[in-house]
Amino acid sequence: MDNELKVFLQAFKELENLFQALPISESQIQELKRLVSVALKNAKSLALYDTITHALNTRAEKWLIPPDQVRGMAKVDIYDLRQANKVYGALVVDAELRKLAFQFMSVFSLDTGDFVRRSPGSDEFRIISTTKTPREMNTLLARLYHRQEFDSLLTWDYGVGITETEAENELQKRRKKYRPVVLRQTIIESHSEIPRRIEENNGHQSWNEFNMPYAILVDKIQSLNLPAALRQQAINQVQITQNIAESVVTKEYLTGTLNGLGAKWYLENKTIQGVALTDMLNMHEGNIRYGSAAIDQDLKRFSNLLVTRFPKKEGFFVFRSERAGDEFKIVSLNSSLAELQEMIRVVWQSDQHRGLLAWNYGIGRNDVEAHIDLYKNRLKEIERMQTSSTNGKATFIIIRPESEAYSCLFKLSEETAKVTDGTPIIDLHLTVQAIRNVADFDALKKRLAEYARQMKPFEITVKNIARMNVNNQQGRLWLLAERNAALEKMYNDLGKIATAMGYESYPYQSQNWLPHIKIVELPEDRSTRIKDPTFGAREPITFTVNRFEWTVQTAEERWEMLNQFPFGE
Repeated sequence: MDNELKVFLQAFKELENLFQALPISESQIQELKRLVSVALKNAKSLALYDTITHALNTRAEKWLIPPDQVRGMAKVDIYDLRQANKVYGALVVDAELRKLAFQFMSVFSLDTGDFVRRSPGSDEFRIISTTKTPREMNTLLARLYHRQEFDSLLTWDYGVGITETEAENELQKRRKKYRPVVLRQTIIESHSEIPRRIEENNGHQSWNEFNMPYAILVDKIQSLNLPAALRQQAINQVQITQNIAESVVTKEYLTGTLNGLGAKWYLENKTIQGVALTDMLNMHEGNIRYGSAAIDQDLKRFSNLLVTRFPKKEGFFVFRSERAGDEFKIVSLNSSLAELQEMIRVVWQSDQHRGLLAWNYGIGRNDVEAHIDLYKNRLKEIERMQTSSTNGKATFIIIRPESEAYSCLFKLSEETAKVTDGTPIIDLHLTVQAIRNVADFDALKKRLAEYARQMKPFEITVKNIARMNVNNQQGRLWLLAERNAALEKMYNDLGKIATAMGYESYPYQSQNWLPHIKIVELPEDRSTRIKDPTFGAREPITFTVNRFEWTVQTAEERWEMLNQFPFGE
């Protein structure tokens, strides 16, 4: 059972148990239990349902769906939601999202063992079925898909499979077949992905509405003829239960930051000194490049950074946007605008190149000012990145795990980092070959595409952990991959392509190559203390490779993607 769910349910159960032991009549006990049931039902609803679409949320997937009973999965991705926000406005788009969610929930209902949930941010839905196969799900979705332009202002694509990876791959194939590539210029005035005030959503339950069942319980307890000690114990337990429920329903499940409900409750009638808005660059492209599992880890890393550097006890509140999952908002109640600006600037500078996605920030006295400042900064960053990526000469061919395999490998990275006092690596990938001194990027891209079309998917198995130190630099831990015929052939073939085009590749023979995934950065003063070269040998982890990625180095420890090449297309 999910630990958060266990704590949540236990709080209400302990309250019921306490009432059962009170020296009162059975009818009075049942009335108290009924009020507990009302409070539990309300808290569950707030905790499990997305306020904009009324579909289930990420927490619901963890709380309600037994992983071993999943028979099929579908991923739905709305095509260019940013453009829809510009054309129709956020309120119209919210209404269309609700209508689309209702269509999915009408076909895939809880009563038939199906779960429709909205992913963080508003452009994805996930449908999980414990009764339907991917083929059966595809039949039902195809009917909605072919009618989408008649039924909705929003166009969407979908993919089905047994696993998230399969569903994502099918979705991308469909999108590639039916949708044009979007080339978009960012226009500050018309960009509406960050709602101006997320706490002004009238669909959220008020604090008084949430508090009512607990207040009635306290009044009921006080009306009973109880000894003072027992009465106070019961009232305290009600307060404990309320606090636990409140902490769950105001917390966004993935990142642990506050949600729109928390914004409404905690900022009402407060004097705000300053607002900082943050925005990840190219999150949609990041999901395609790294996979959603990797991006989720990066969002958790980033949100933890914000919550740590802007603590609630010092008058800061950190929220995650309900409309766009890559945007966060920091509200200062005590620190001045100038102090907030300096704090976020320091965080931004220190976090450069530490995550998968670059990010920008904007500062203002309110959301509107911060919004304008953010997108001025974002335009500057996009120009800088475009300039740097075209100047790169050192390029690399990499492959990476996806979805389930990525989650397993990142868990290993986190566990190993704790043992060694190191830092887990979020960008988990295996570098197959280097192609340096590239002069004609277009010609090399064409050659790599031709090569990828001839390839078939193959498996990679990783297991032993080895320590790597070079010239007294900061140490790192590698997870070694088993060399197999397909991987070794890829290494040699790419080296031949580089040589034939007059470029440089790795100089050593394939039999001397150590294929690996870097999983931990070690502190410099601790890097030599791990004596065993196969420290942390674990059970093998195997993942399937369906594509490779061509990257260019733009700075120390920073690589930008030039292209992805699916196999056999």
